[in-house]
Amino acid sequence: MTSNILIAVTGSISAYKMADVVSELTKRGHQVQCVLTASAQQFVTPLVLETLSGRPVKSDLFGADISGTEHIDLARWADIVVVAPATANVLAKLALGLADDLLTTIALATTAPLLIAPAMNTVMWEHPATQGHLETLRQRGAAIVDPAAGTLACGEVGVGKLAPVPGIVAAIEAGLVQPSSDLADLTVLITAGPTTSPIDAVRYITNHSTGRMGAAMAEEAMRRGARVRYVLGVDKGVVRPVAPRGTAERLTLVEVRTAEEMAEAALAFLPEVGGVIATAAVLDYRMAAPSASKLKRAAADTVLDMVPSVDVLGALRQAATRQWFFGFAAETDNIEANASSKLESKKLDYLFANPVARTGETTSTGFSVPTNGGILLRAGRDAVSLPVMSKTDLAKRLWDLIA
Repeated sequence: MTSNILIAVTGSISAYKMADVVSELTKRGHQVQCVLTASAQQFVTPLVLETLSGRPVKSDLFGADISGTEHIDLARWADIVVVAPATANVLAKLALGLADDLLTTIALATTAPLLIAPAMNTVMWEHPATQGHLETLRQRGAAIVDPAAGTLACGEVGVGKLAPVPGIVAAIEAGLVQPSSDLADLTVLITAGPTTSPIDAVRYITNHSTGRMGAAMAEEAMRRGARVRYVLGVDKGVVRPVAPRGTAERLTLVEVRTAEEMAEAALAFLPEVGGVIATAAVLDYRMAAPSASKLKRAAADTVLDMVPSVDVLGALRQAATRQWFFGFAAETDNIEANASSKLESKKLDYLFANPVARTGETTSTGFSVPTNGGILLRAGRDAVSLPVMSKTDLAKRLWDLIA
């Protein structure tokens, strides 16, 4: 289906990559209108994008050949507005509702979905101001294509690279698709994020989970009509699900910290749901007796006394009466064998297993990355291998397989 896609490019070194995005979208039959900020023109010329899109690039808000309502016309024309790459400055302007150039006036005037792919230095990305602006935009319904990790233009290594072109194209097309209602009769329980175990008054143990996969599963479920009961283990950097436009009433979110709190909250929701999706990375062990005060540094070695924590998924499965169960397994070794064992021992209907990085290594799947891939095991049916893709796309594929 042909759609009208407005792509606003801002002043980042990665602006040149948008030529590939525009080229791919036009090959797929979409109409693409590019808007360049003044800073963006320092990195990519209008002629490149005009040639690829077949439409004159827009940049100015005023001029002899520009009508006073051109920003309104473009805002109404667009089926989706894409800001990519989005700088920290533009994120701030969008979040605050400032409108002092063509891009920001279009963004303020449009009712079309807004998709943003940020790119910047890691320190700028992680700054509380930037993260606060992103959270504001998410709450308003904007979709964010998170930046990738790697070597940045400045030579530093960290998160901040513009997401890969295929991921941006996929996110744009996903934003254009009208949501289905194949899950309209479903209420689903999703557990997500890490759990923590306090050591003393100021220290605790946790893992690398950010809850991003669980958020993707929840958002896709709501897009397709489901009601979501969401139990989230919280820690620094955790990702919370953002209800798609018009679906906020379908999301009930409870935040917890320990495995015991997660089990209690999840069990309370169990009677009202038809299925359980357990994406949470629950600690297998907890401190036997956390100190109520801060433990002081000592010269001698210290041994932490740890005992098994509650098995959240096991407790839910034992209490279930009619629900189906979908588990996740993050593995470093023997992925399919370990996953098969878990599928059987937990009596699950589905289990998605993916590799995670060993200590000192990095991987494109698992914790703290925007992509994932692995193998879906299904009780009594053939397994399905799923290649590495964005967690948003993976959530869609998984729901397609179980819907």
